[in-house]
Amino acid sequence: MDEWLARGLHGNMDYLERNRDKRYDPSVLVPGAQTVVVCLLHFDKSGRDYHRTVKSLLYKLEARLKEEFGEDIVSQTHQHIFCDSAPMLERRWCVEAGLGFIGKNHQLIHPTLGSLVHPGEIVINKPVPISNTQYPISEHCADCQLCLEACPTGALRNTVWDATQCIAYTTHHCLECQNICPFNL
Repeated sequence: MDEWLARGLHGNMDYLERNRDKRYDPSVLVPGAQTVVVCLLHFDKSGRDYHRTVKSLLYKLEARLKEEFGEDIVSQTHQHIFCDSAPMLERRWCVEAGLGFIGKNHQLIHPTLGSLVHPGEIVINKPVPISNTQYPISEHCADCQLCLEACPTGALRNTVWDATQCIAYTTHHCLECQNICPFNL
């Protein structure tokens, strides 16, 4: 990410330059953090605000965690539930949790849900032993070039996403690289 930012490929998303320490270390974002619980919600085409939907489900999960492990499972003084709302490398945590891989379209791709997903996280204050060790899903795009060919501006060139060339970044209305992806069909 540091190299991508240094090259200016993030365009006007200046917020990505700030709070890097929090992005790289959740315990800086939420003091006492020991575990990031990551969840995915399939893309909702109803037009509802996915931030609210994901956070609502995460608050329900938080209630169950508190019931099972006590109130101190989460920070009592800091925000600890996130959905596209904090300096957190969400896709990184999803990959590390085995929930998908980063495709050539630079999106998180879940093997059955595709890339039309919204991640959400709960940062908790206790270590969670992993009972079923699952390694990150390996990259499955292989020789597929459909998203690269479908990109109308070449924003996916050279295996690096260039936000300054991406229509979705400038207008929020292009999903060509996701619509063509075999994982979304």
